[in-house]
Amino acid sequence: MIDLVTVGWLTIDDIVLLDHTCKPNVLGGGALYSAVGALIWSDRVGVHSVTGRKYIDDVLGRISAYGLDATGINAIEGNGLELWLLHETASDKQQIPRLSSSTAAEMDAGRGPLPAAYRGAHGFHIAPQSPDGSFENLKKLRALAPEASITLDLMADGYVDAKRYQDLAFLEDLDAFLPSEAEVLRIFGASDLAAWVTEQAERHGCHVAVKLGEAGSLVCDRASGRLYRVPTYPADVLDTTGAGDAFCGGFLAGMIEERAVEECAAMGTVSASYVIEAWGALKTRKPSSAERDNRLAQVLARTAPHAA
Repeated sequence: MIDLVTVGWLTIDDIVLLDHTCKPNVLGGGALYSAVGALIWSDRVGVHSVTGRKYIDDVLGRISAYGLDATGINAIEGNGLELWLLHETASDKQQIPRLSSSTAAEMDAGRGPLPAAYRGAHGFHIAPQSPDGSFENLKKLRALAPEASITLDLMADGYVDAKRYQDLAFLEDLDAFLPSEAEVLRIFGASDLAAWVTEQAERHGCHVAVKLGEAGSLVCDRASGRLYRVPTYPADVLDTTGAGDAFCGGFLAGMIEERAVEECAAMGTVSASYVIEAWGALKTRKPSSAERDNRLAQVLARTAPHAA
């Protein structure tokens, strides 16, 4: 049985590093990185996504070999989403579709219905994709699995219309909203991040966790309104690509176990710590449960209520 499912895009990335060297044809995308983050905590994780027909056999083989369920990965005509991933600084990147890439609309349309094997999952994460794709998936998943935990991360890259997210009524169908600080500032113009997080959690009945990069995360419990600051784990950083997505996978793993919201965020932090120690999602090391839990204990020991 599949416990957790990530829904979103797979990408084929040509990664241009700060020294101008390039790592071509790296398998990535929010659906994959969040699934890898969830796999740190659960061995029953499925991916519902799509790739280009030219890549499908390789993609299915590599994802299955890593230990993820690939039943939900379909193929579309064309190349799928091919991106240039340009490193501007150690932490800042931009994504630019290649001229040969499929479009966002083609990716969303090609994913197809949720496989029957995934419909009993306890949790679903809607990874970054087009706003229309996010909203459509949220509506369908809530109808199919009314008792499941559903989390969502958004996309604010230039090739999607991020203004579509500004009406936050969609949070009322979510269990947790997991954007980055940069996205919150850019899309919602929050002048006081802590106040904004608390307001949205209480207004919409949805946990809100904002990812702060090297500063960790700020998370608010939807029931109590309590706000927590969760630190990062001091990992040996090779590449921060996919860290935010991995955080979401770990967070959802905590939610389906009904853990406290600050512990869900700490689990997300641990997942991210393993992803950033590798080049590429499928190069992420899978730790023992003892090692993973040791990292979790260290993060929780430094987690504290947010001081106003």
